[in-house]
Amino acid sequence: MSHLKRLYLLPKAEIDNLYARPTFNADEQEIYFTMNQEELNALAQYTNTKTRVFFVLQLGYFKAKYQFFNFTFEDARSDVDYILANFFNKRELILSGRISRGYISDQKQAILQLFDYKDWSEEQKIFIETHLGELLKYYPKVHDALRQLLVYIESQRIVAPSYRSLQDMFTQAYANENNRLSQKILLIPAPKQTQLSALIQRNDGITKLNVIRADQKDFQYTACKEEVEKAFEIIELYEFSKQFIPTLALSKNAVRYYADLAEQYAASRLRRLSQEQQWLQALCFIHHRYQQIMDNLITSFMYHTKTILDEGKTYGDKALLDYRASLITDFPKLSKFLKWFPKRNPKLTHEELNRVAYKILPEKQFPALAEFLDDHLFDKEAAEWEFYLKSHRKLSLYLRPVLLNVPFVFHEGDHDIMPLIQVLKDHYAKGKMPASFKLSDELLQTIPKKMIPYLKRDPEDEHLDPHLFEFFIYRKMYNHLDKGRLCCNESVSYCDMDHDLINEDLVDKVEEIAAEFGYTNIPIFCDQHLDEAVNELDETWVNTIDRINSGENKGFELIDTEDNETPDWHLNYDASDKLDDTFFKTLPKTGIADLMMFMGDLMNMWSVFSHMKTRYNKKKTPAKLALNAGILADAFGVSAEQMADMSDINYNLLRSTQEDFIRIDTLCPANDIACNFIYSLPIFKGWNLMGNKVLGDLDGQKQPTSRSTIQSRYSTKYLGKDPGLSIYSLTANNTTVNAKNIGLNEYDAYFTPI
Repeated sequence: MSHLKRLYLLPKAEIDNLYARPTFNADEQEIYFTMNQEELNALAQYTNTKTRVFFVLQLGYFKAKYQFFNFTFEDARSDVDYILANFFNKRELILSGRISRGYISDQKQAILQLFDYKDWSEEQKIFIETHLGELLKYYPKVHDALRQLLVYIESQRIVAPSYRSLQDMFTQAYANENNRLSQKILLIPAPKQTQLSALIQRNDGITKLNVIRADQKDFQYTACKEEVEKAFEIIELYEFSKQFIPTLALSKNAVRYYADLAEQYAASRLRRLSQEQQWLQALCFIHHRYQQIMDNLITSFMYHTKTILDEGKTYGDKALLDYRASLITDFPKLSKFLKWFPKRNPKLTHEELNRVAYKILPEKQFPALAEFLDDHLFDKEAAEWEFYLKSHRKLSLYLRPVLLNVPFVFHEGDHDIMPLIQVLKDHYAKGKMPASFKLSDELLQTIPKKMIPYLKRDPEDEHLDPHLFEFFIYRKMYNHLDKGRLCCNESVSYCDMDHDLINEDLVDKVEEIAAEFGYTNIPIFCDQHLDEAVNELDETWVNTIDRINSGENKGFELIDTEDNETPDWHLNYDASDKLDDTFFKTLPKTGIADLMMFMGDLMNMWSVFSHMKTRYNKKKTPAKLALNAGILADAFGVSAEQMADMSDINYNLLRSTQEDFIRIDTLCPANDIACNFIYSLPIFKGWNLMGNKVLGDLDGQKQPTSRSTIQSRYSTKYLGKDPGLSIYSLTANNTTVNAKNIGLNEYDAYFTPI
């Protein structure tokens, strides 16, 4: 290992937590030092009190952490006193030092035999190194792979190796994995290698990589057009990635990890990597980014289609009001016309008769009045389709490019809409104009007959109007997309669920796979847990209904209805309860930045903010002040430059800290530390309901955004004229344990877990 620099696996605090000898309290001493008959038999082979006490100590510590520790009797004085008092009735005996190495080794072998464990050896090292090499294909991040490896070592009943041994294994395993991937990457055809290199090369201006990874800003034509151009530019590489990436034998998690590296770092940093690493990260990035672009295009399609539908509905409502207003206005004219007509001058020529008649009642009002007198209501839907026809330019600008560039599929195989989508796509993909579009008689039969009149400009037309037919397809696509029936398997959010599910053959091997990774109990636990959850839910449902019906639940009030069969109900609220905030008024006020810094130091929260790259970086830990400023800048939606001006922190330091240390993979563990710390406080249980039941809630907090994105939407109800997001949070006793950003146009209940 002399030619390789050891990897940094864990901070000192985690190393101590993993390898430090356990310190027991009184209850834990009773749990771990209590022996069964088999353990007592093993103890009986030792006659010397000092040797026997050391055996009990080693046995108890092994039960706690399945490791052996170097210690003296002085180091474990509290445990020694407990053992002497409870097992040997020798409270006054003072033991010092330790027993001989030979006895310690014998005791270790006896304990290993008791628990059917194997000590760490060269044979075990080879076995574990092989498994670690496989793990890195699934978990390329060091911390994740280490956690999985420790679980596997425990499941194989092997004593965990030293931290230095773990470092050596991981260092060599990562070197082997990099070599394996490099050899695979070199198999990429030369033209594709050139295309991948061109993404991060900078000749003039901005690199292609920066252009591609820039997210869509809004729904304007320019932004939508640029997104389509990105998809068109990288589709060839994406199609290649679909064929090549499976040959790398990497999991989706690993592919996403390498894609995130390319997305996180500037192109200048990527150029410092080896050529093989550049191609690997660029290829994984293209694979994931193309799917994100498909998401953006479909979201734009949904947005513009809904806009046209809403505007069409408004247009139809206005046309209906105008129609009713015209009837009120024209009825007196009709009355005047009917009175005039019998008394008209018989000597008037036909032209003179028409001129006088239309002067009394305009010609265009005759059909409307005739329809009304025939008891034919105003066709509001026809007015809406009239508007859709006027919107044909929007179809060509915003919707047609999505149709041509997004591969849609129906989730249950064939559907009547798919041939219609395909014929429309084939027509415009050849560059043909709408006027030349003709729908075959066979496909015409799949359109509902009641829709045919609306899809023609004139009832006497032989063929459907191409613009009206086009929007008819878009409206159908919108409805199917909204209900999850129409999918795009090349996207992230609109992918068919069946496409994401693993192969049924693998499902049948779930026990084998779980055992391979060291989780033998997961299949059993899942079945039992689901059964218990369903039974508990059924019982809770019945009990809740019974308590409401019996009047035991005072929070509900039942109201009799006319049928006397299905009573109505409403919640009781006590409006007389006044807000008691006297306690909070006495608390001193402090700044959010100061509070964040205090809590971060108290909980050691800053330790989880690791560098994006675990190797070849000089900055292992961030500057706490810059890290705090970066987190607050993201929280309040201000740029790094603005925060640097406000806080007098060096801009370059703040920017590099945000790029290198602040990401989902570090923010989530930091939030977990904060939540776990609050959970450990006595006040946390003060919010519990019905004994030990935690008060849980799901809610979306509406927040304005300073940056324009396609997820940022307008809602006059919540934000007035400003765009914003809904931060959908899961809280437990008023502690936010998880969150997800959703658009204001998305319904919160869709995301509620079952």
